[in-house]
Amino acid sequence: MLAALAGWQVLAVPRVSAVTPGPDSYVKNHSLTVVLNVKGLPRLNGVRVTFDGGDVTGKATRSGDKLTFTTGDLSDGAHAVSFNATSSNLFRHEVRKDWRFTVDTSVPKLVLAGSADEGRINTSPATFSGTTEPYSTITVSGGGVRASGQADASGKYAVSANLPDGPSNVIITTADRAGNSTTKRLRAYVDASPPTLKTTQLSKTIKNSGLKVRIKALDQLGEPKLKLVLDGEARKYSGPPSHAVFAVKNLAQGRHAMVITASDKGGNVVTSKQTFVVNSTEHFGSAAMWPGARGKDVKVLQKRLAAAGVYDGPKNGTYDDRTVTGVKKFQAKFGMPVDGLVGTMALNALSGQIVVDLGDLHLYLYRDGKLVRSYPVAVGQPAYPTPTGTYVIVNMQMDPTWLPPNSDWAKDATPIPPGVDNPLGTRWMGTSASGVGIHGVPPSEEGTIGSYASHGCIRMHNVDAIDLFERIVVGMPVIIRQ
Repeated sequence: MLAALAGWQVLAVPRVSAVTPGPDSYVKNHSLTVVLNVKGLPRLNGVRVTFDGGDVTGKATRSGDKLTFTTGDLSDGAHAVSFNATSSNLFRHEVRKDWRFTVDTSVPKLVLAGSADEGRINTSPATFSGTTEPYSTITVSGGGVRASGQADASGKYAVSANLPDGPSNVIITTADRAGNSTTKRLRAYVDASPPTLKTTQLSKTIKNSGLKVRIKALDQLGEPKLKLVLDGEARKYSGPPSHAVFAVKNLAQGRHAMVITASDKGGNVVTSKQTFVVNSTEHFGSAAMWPGARGKDVKVLQKRLAAAGVYDGPKNGTYDDRTVTGVKKFQAKFGMPVDGLVGTMALNALSGQIVVDLGDLHLYLYRDGKLVRSYPVAVGQPAYPTPTGTYVIVNMQMDPTWLPPNSDWAKDATPIPPGVDNPLGTRWMGTSASGVGIHGVPPSEEGTIGSYASHGCIRMHNVDAIDLFERIVVGMPVIIRQ
C-alpha cells in the first residue's frame, strides 16, 4: 500500500507544464491572454499570480488545470509573470514558475548598404547587406531564387542569393522576433564583372600645352558610364565610351592630374589615374603656370616676385611651395583672387608695368622689362599732388560717367554722363591709390597735357588713353615716382 501511495504521489506531483506566451518569447500585440497549464491546479492551495509585480490572482479564471488572465494595454518591452502555490504532495510542497516575455510592436527598419540600395549588385553570388533590428530574419527572393539569414546582435546582416546576371525583381523582407516585418522591392541589376578601361598613356613630361586622350571602356552587360576629371574639374569628352576622345588646349605649365572612371550598372568601378607635367615653353608670359612647372620661365617668375618684394627664396626654376607663397602674396598685394596660380591676370600683371614719372610728365608702359610705349601726361597741381608709390590697376571702364569726388573743389558738382564734355574722356583706368586714376580728357582739356594741372589723377590725350587701355589689364602694377 505504501508503494502504491508513493507511486500515486509521484504521478500527481503538481507543476506548471506550459505557459503562453512562452519564456523569453516575443509578441507583437499590446494586449494578450496569459495562459498557465498547471497540473493538479484544483488541489493547490494559496494560489497567487503576479504580473509585472502586481497581484492579478483575483482577475485570473480557472478551468480544470488551466489558469488564464488578460493583460491591459502593454507597453513595448519586457514583462514578468510569477505563479506561486502550495501543495500537500509528498514530493513537492511548493509550486513556483517565473518567466518573462517581451512585447514588440515596432516595425523593424530595413537598411541596405552600398550600391545595393540603388539596385546595383557587383558580387557573385549577389550579396545584400545592411542593418535591421538585432536577430531579425532577412529573406531575399527573386529570379527564382530564395535565400535567408539572420542579423547579429548589432543588427548587421549579409544574405547571398544566386541571382542571375542582369536585371531581376527582388523582394527583401526582414522579420523580427515578434513577427513584425518590413519589405523592400528592388529592380536589381547584377553584374559581378567590372568593365574594361583602356586610355592613352601620357608621358610624365609633355612638351605641348594641348593633349588628346583616347578612351575605350567596355562592359559585358552594356555600355558603361564614363567620367573624366582633370585637375579636380569634370570635363566633357566626345564619342561613346567605347570610342571616346578627350582633347584640351592651352594647359597651364605645371603638374596636372587626370582621373578617368568607368562604372557599370552593377556598381563596379574601374579607374585610370595619370599625373603629368606640362613644360611647353621657356618664355615667361607665353603660358599660365602653376605648381610643378620648371625651367627658365619659372626663374623669371621668381625674379619678378622678388622684385615685387613678395619672394625671398632661391631662383631655382622650380614652382615649389615657396613660389606658391610668393604668388599668393603678390595676388593679395594687388587685389587679385588669391590662389597661388599664375593665370591670365597675374601673368599680365607680372609681365608688364606702368611707370608714371612726375618729373618729366610722362607715362611709360613696360612689357617683359622692355619699354613698349611712352605717353605725355598731366599730373596733380601743387594743391592736389599726385601721390607717389606702387599701386595697381583695379578697374577699367569705357565711356565712364564722372562722379564728383568727396573734395571741396567738387562740392557743388553733379555727375556728368559719357560724352564730349566728360572730364574723364572715353577711358578710365582706376588705380589702388585712393581717388586716383589714369584717364582721357575732353577736347577742352587737351591743352593741359604736359603740365601740372589735375586734381591728382593722371591725364592723357584721349587717343593715348584709348591706346593704353587696349594694352593693359586689371592687376598691372603702377609705379608713380618723382
